[in-house]
Amino acid sequence: MKKNQVLFIFILLLYIIFITFLIFFSIKMHRNRKIKKLHIIIMNTAYNKHFLDEKMIKNILFNKNKYKNIDNKIGEICVLEMENKLNNYPFIKKSEVFISVDGTININILQKEPILRIKNGKKEFYLTKDSEELEIYPFYSSNVILAKGPFSKEEKKYLLELVEFINYDNLLKNQIISIKKKEDNSFILIPKIGNHYIMLGNMKDFKDKLYKLKSFYKQYLNKISLDQYKIVDLQYKNQIVAKKR
Repeated sequence: MKKNQVLFIFILLLYIIFITFLIFFSIKMHRNRKIKKLHIIIMNTAYNKHFLDEKMIKNILFNKNKYKNIDNKIGEICVLEMENKLNNYPFIKKSEVFISVDGTININILQKEPILRIKNGKKEFYLTKDSEELEIYPFYSSNVILAKGPFSKEEKKYLLELVEFINYDNLLKNQIISIKKKEDNSFILIPKIGNHYIMLGNMKDFKDKLYKLKSFYKQYLNKISLDQYKIVDLQYKNQIVAKKR
């Protein structure tokens, strides 16, 4: 082996050792740095349907566990443990935790979205857009449509579609506050304004029925007193039958 080759290998080894030392030293320095702050982002908080805020996230992570507060060194923080703790909370769908180079703990939360509240006798729960049942908590509430009655799995699926359609329409969202099951495959809607109820009937073609209801409200909502009506029936094809008291 030539002398130049030996010198090159020696310099290369010194360089590798130096770089390894720098990396090890940087990691050690980074792990000994204190956490500077928390940056919490809670996604999908539209329509006042959320149960979570920053205070709750802090309580989940730093209350009654080894992280008494955020005055910890970076090396003492286990990101995976924090994610597991958050993901085990009933209203959190998914979480992501990472520490940036400036010492900030970044927490991204995707929460479960309650679409409606179902009450069947003494049993009451929220239903998410993924058809998951969420327990009612006395300290948290969500401003969603209430549905009353015993609903089958198939009926819950149609209820979610119905409520999502209502929620994406400003007029219907501001007017429809409750859904009741009258009998098998027959439903009524309870409006916010007017002392009447809306006969929806079965869920077949519910979009067409609600379009008719929108036309009815646009024509009469601010022009006449809806208290004179007892029933607004959407079950007839291409027409609305409004029955007076």
